[in-house]
Amino acid sequence: VFGQRLEETVLYERRYGLRLVPLVVEQCVNFIRERGLHEVGLFRQPGQASLVKELQEAFDAGERPSFDSSTDVHTVASLLKLYLRQLPEPLVPYRRYYDFLFCGQKLSSDRTQVLGELRNLLHELPVANFNLLNFICQFLNEVQSFSSSNKMSGQNLATVFGPNILRAKAEDPQSIMGGAVLVQVLMLELIREHESLFAKVPPLISARPSG
Repeated sequence: VFGQRLEETVLYERRYGLRLVPLVVEQCVNFIRERGLHEVGLFRQPGQASLVKELQEAFDAGERPSFDSSTDVHTVASLLKLYLRQLPEPLVPYRRYYDFLFCGQKLSSDRTQVLGELRNLLHELPVANFNLLNFICQFLNEVQSFSSSNKMSGQNLATVFGPNILRAKAEDPQSIMGGAVLVQVLMLELIREHESLFAKVPPLISARPSG
């Protein structure tokens, strides 16, 4: 599961019933939604490395480990980040990285038009990538709505998740540093504008009266 191509995981897991995202992601998100939305430093504070490894190995062995009241929320959050980080190719494929970055560069000039372009790019992603990115961004939008208690604003979440979702193939320090700010800007938009960006039907933009 970890380190496996997303399409392969989704296809393989259809034996458990039709679902849009991998079981490990669904299970982590459901647990955090139920028990961790108010947890301070959610996704920023690391979990217990040994337990993360143990859970990873269990999922990789085809098991479905259960999370309960004794399970550490930060460990589950770390497991979710690890899954995304270990995908052979990020949710935004390498070949589209610079297309997305270009959108980020233009956001300050014409936000409405650029959000439309960003929406088009999202809907051109492979189906499995689109579904998982949609699921993650919807969840992060929910997480940020509890920022008064968990201290994780959209900006903080974008900083944590951006590099796992948008990254260049050549991970030299210069490329990473050069795109880091734009990756954060884009990730924040994906979280904040989730509803309109991922909607199947483009949102209607009413014409503003002149004058």
